[in-house]
Amino acid sequence: MPSLFDKGCEFDDDLFRNIVSLRESIDLFSDLTDGDEFESEVAVTAEMRVKSDIPPGMIQRGFHYSTAIRYPFEAEPYLSSRYGTGAFGVWYGSLEFETTIHETAYHMIREEQRVEGLKGPIVRERAVYLVHCRAVLIDLRGKEKRFAGLIAQDYSFTHQISERLHKEGHPGLLAPSARCRGTSQVSFTPSILDNPRPHCYLTYRCYPERGTLVIERQPGVTLMEIKAA
Repeated sequence: MPSLFDKGCEFDDDLFRNIVSLRESIDLFSDLTDGDEFESEVAVTAEMRVKSDIPPGMIQRGFHYSTAIRYPFEAEPYLSSRYGTGAFGVWYGSLEFETTIHETAYHMIREEQRVEGLKGPIVRERAVYLVHCRAVLIDLRGKEKRFAGLIAQDYSFTHQISERLHKEGHPGLLAPSARCRGTSQVSFTPSILDNPRPHCYLTYRCYPERGTLVIERQPGVTLMEIKAA
């Protein structure tokens, strides 16, 4: 496939990363305190005393990095996806905010539809991060007309691509989104990603019986509605 890999891109920009999250934090000590407010306050006070010796922002920066960047490489390298064969970790980002919504919405609808008789709304909360990427990437944009396998439901063609690029040591690629007209970025290593920052929170309301998903950026206000193709 020589003509498929004939274009590179010196990429140095932010990407959108859309992951499962919560809009509001929860009491991490609830299992220990059984909801007792005094015991929860004691636990939080003890935690803050420990954290007082840690440089400001270090814990938060570490949390964002682990959550928004390292997680698929450390916790999910076995998962199969469009460019993930299950043999190595793959990280997905998007050049456009709308693309990251379309990609994740499609997969949520399909996952919920696998449960027979399930009706909505099924609510999931998500966080969108901005993550900086700097690398020379293989650029597959605009090649989906000649190589239909780039956006096909069957992942065998894209698995061949990722296996070859990962074996040859390429850090990642840019590819056409299979869910909209946007662009997806695929990283095979976390070394090209840094500076994760929270961008916004989203609420997904899925109606599997209709094959639709309503996205809210502000609770109760519809940002967009997506129907599975």
